[in-house]
Amino acid sequence: MLLHFDGQTDGTALDPDYVPDALDAVSADAAACGMIYSFYGRLSVGTTDVELLRSGNLPPTFYCYGTRDPFYDQFLANADAAERAGVSVERLQLDEMPHGFGARGGWITSYDAWLTEIFANQ
Repeated sequence: MLLHFDGQTDGTALDPDYVPDALDAVSADAAACGMIYSFYGRLSVGTTDVELLRSGNLPPTFYCYGTRDPFYDQFLANADAAERAGVSVERLQLDEMPHGFGARGGWITSYDAWLTEIFANQ
């Protein structure tokens, strides 16, 4: 998720030898976040810390997950916490879909419509 990202972040956060250029002066704030089968095991568990999520000033977030995904409960817990933190959350649950469902399940049309609405209201 975009928890510690803001428009002030540049390449120096990843590489101390990075030399910022003119493009770094352009804000790269995220307008939306898509959490689409995004948890990859124990090293990437979605947080349920409401205060941490609230402090992240997160953009509207779209969650898409399958009911047969082994990380299903993590999606629910993370999305619930994000909502309690005041994040605008859209959920799309794909019945009987596993983790890594790719383009199956019809989610792309729903995600596109959601993004179109988000960008139209920016």
